[in-house]
Amino acid sequence: MAKNAVHHELASSALSGGELAAVSPKFAEGYARIRDVTDRDGACPAWAKALYMACAATVRGQHELARRELARSRDLGLTLSDARGASLAVLISRGEATYDAFARAVDQVFDQTVGHGSEPIPEYSLDRQAALEYFESYFGFVPDYVELMANDAPRALEGYVLMRQWSLAENMLEAKHVELLLCTINAAEFSSRFVNVHANGARKAGASEAEITEAVVCAIPISGVASWLPGADGIMEGR
Repeated sequence: MAKNAVHHELASSALSGGELAAVSPKFAEGYARIRDVTDRDGACPAWAKALYMACAATVRGQHELARRELARSRDLGLTLSDARGASLAVLISRGEATYDAFARAVDQVFDQTVGHGSEPIPEYSLDRQAALEYFESYFGFVPDYVELMANDAPRALEGYVLMRQWSLAENMLEAKHVELLLCTINAAEFSSRFVNVHANGARKAGASEAEITEAVVCAIPISGVASWLPGADGIMEGR
């Protein structure tokens, strides 16, 4: 028989302070068992899952929760360079304002800011055909939305590829963790399509099915159990 969770050891203030248990011990224990998955080492290390939740919380505008999870991730072993890498994954996924919110949280949690780049930008040679070949190698085909950008906004496609290459393959944060945090973000936003894309990317980067599943479970503290169905659909579509 499974033992109860130790509520005061978990990261949820509603659990650790006893608020949920005061209303319903049964509900509190159910949520605590979910937080046992999200807050402790499992298939994914605890520091990584705290980072996934910090990213998803930022995307959903839950900035206090994001800072708390980011600080917990730091305490569990997250490095500043990996946190900076995650911030660019947030930017490519959800845009500049969300990036700014996450990057400022990183500044606060690590008590460091990023300086201004002083080196000249290298010349990155990339054309329409090379961009299409990149997507062919990643997906095994060229998606129709990529073809659309290639045909009508090829310069934007070049930018998309350069951002994607760095975010997913050259990032300081391991590619597997980038793909998994994007699974968490997209599950928290109820997007099965993009959970599917990044679950497949995580598999390609060496993630196990258990790691992918834990990453999607990490969306539950952010967006509730409603995030599990589109997340699970995205996982299963790629199997």
